Amino acid sequence: MMYNCEIYSVQKSTADAELFNESIDNIAAMLYKKDIRVVFNTDIKADSKAIKNALNKSAKSDNAPDYNIFVNALDTTNASSFKDLFVSYIKSVEETIIPDEENKDKSAKIRISTIPDLGNGYPGFCFRIYEKKFLVLPVCSLTDCELSQLVSDAVTKAENIFEKNLSDTPDGFVYTEKKVKKEGFISSFIPHKYDSPNTKLKKWITIFALIAFLVAAGYLLNEYVIQPYLNSQITAEIHDIAYDKSGDENKDKKRMQNWDALKKINKEIVAWITLDGTKIDYPVLEHKGDNADSQYYLWRSYKKETNGHGSVFIDYRSKKSVKSRNIVTHAHNMPDGSMYHALLNYGDLKGNLDYYKKHPVITFNTPEEDSQYKIISIFKTNTRYDHGEFFNYMQGSFLSDAEFMNFVYNVRMRSLINCPVMINEDDQILTLSTCSYEFNNWRTVVVARKLREGEKPDVNIEIATLNSNPVFPDVYYRSRGGTRPEVLTFKKAYSKGLINWYDGSGKLEGSEILTATIAANPTVATDESGQVIATEPVLYTYEVQFVNWDGTEYYTTNVVEGDSVTIPPGTPKLPSDAYYDYTFTGWQTDGLDLNNVTMSMTIYPDFKATLKK
Repeated sequence: MMYNCEIYSVQKSTADAELFNESIDNIAAMLYKKDIRVVFNTDIKADSKAIKNALNKSAKSDNAPDYNIFVNALDTTNASSFKDLFVSYIKSVEETIIPDEENKDKSAKIRISTIPDLGNGYPGFCFRIYEKKFLVLPVCSLTDCELSQLVSDAVTKAENIFEKNLSDTPDGFVYTEKKVKKEGFISSFIPHKYDSPNTKLKKWITIFALIAFLVAAGYLLNEYVIQPYLNSQITAEIHDIAYDKSGDENKDKKRMQNWDALKKINKEIVAWITLDGTKIDYPVLEHKGDNADSQYYLWRSYKKETNGHGSVFIDYRSKKSVKSRNIVTHAHNMPDGSMYHALLNYGDLKGNLDYYKKHPVITFNTPEEDSQYKIISIFKTNTRYDHGEFFNYMQGSFLSDAEFMNFVYNVRMRSLINCPVMINEDDQILTLSTCSYEFNNWRTVVVARKLREGEKPDVNIEIATLNSNPVFPDVYYRSRGGTRPEVLTFKKAYSKGLINWYDGSGKLEGSEILTATIAANPTVATDESGQVIATEPVLYTYEVQFVNWDGTEYYTTNVVEGDSVTIPPGTPKLPSDAYYDYTFTGWQTDGLDLNNVTMSMTIYPDFKATLKK
């Protein structure tokens, strides 16, 4: 069988190159006698990159010759010059070899054999790649041999080696046990070239998991350690100021807070709220510019600085501030137990009677007076339209005494606890609201009645009981079953003897209809019977809120009943994660009539996930 051959003349010196050119015909004639036909002779630079390209072309091309001889390539009596020029390519080939099933846990190594002494102790080397044979020979001038004879001797010896190796290495490579490379701790997580594909995959998964862990740990550290610590510091500062009477210009030692000092810190501090035995002991802020689209202190401290805990603040719908008939306040439910978190201790879907008995009274002081409020209701309510009709507990003012008492009736029907506190149309109430998650985006609401003049703050807590059937949003009954109690009006329930917490005159003027959110400053008058009426039609409006991916507000508007809502401009963003990018595709409006608004709505964005490349 005749083999085709390409001879590479490695250009280490001009003299060696000239000698090769003079000898090529003799070399070809000699090789032809050994059934090897020289079809190409190629000059090549003596550097590893050029040799790598030549090896790659010869090894992988089906049309390349079967025999490849590199002459004048080596100039050392050991393997160092061979390693410098050839081994990097050989290792790259070894990395691509996929072991068979029997040797799947081993590494494949190309078998490199030494061609012993080719003159003056200079060896050559031979190996096989993809059924192609390669011979690497020393510089002829170093061996004191004639070049054609050097090549002939090398081929003869190499063929004997190839034949001997054929039985145990038919593919040209051997399998060896994988060497466990000792790595440092950090290096052991870094993918390396010599790693197997499975090892690389495992390392990348570990890296992504570590990154995710660090991000989560950083978030938790910030949320549960750093931010709570910072907030506790600014809370301690305001406590020191509020309870320090030494600088009180009025020298009024009977007042609980130093209002002169508090007003110097921030004129928008309008009250101070305390629930004894809890962390609720904060200034109450009010910003006159608040509206449905913006609540200034939702994410700001009393210093007006951005703060993840925010502040306790008065709802903009309590238009008369601390003089409102219903003073509605909000604060976050913080995981560290601060702000209004303590309200959740009054119960989840069942009231906590023991906790109520320990905390039945709220202190709410203003610059004008120190006041206490007895709790009359603790209830859960919804914010999402798909959870059922929304009860507007944030109504700060009322058109009539009848409407006020009907509001109180609705509050008490929802209460988890039957609080033994009387109330009537002459009273003022205080509302505390915070987020809770018995269902998505619910609220825990506590309502209290202001102590009347001369009334003691004592509550007969021993007669307090759990409400066996409080009114919940519709989603509760769809999820848990049961029947929603019938909600009448205050007058109907009172006439049927169903109310034992009212101590007023019973002569309630005006309509009982809860006006929900009414257009600003409706004109009112009285009819012939003295009933309070609106001289202009009462406009019912509904809050339509568009939220971000995490439930935070994106855009909020109030829409008059029957009107349409306009989709807000802009594009909400959902941050990419380790695997996906997200593209906003629109708002989730299925089942909603945006052209005829008849309910409050919370509208969520839709995103398309695209796998990262």
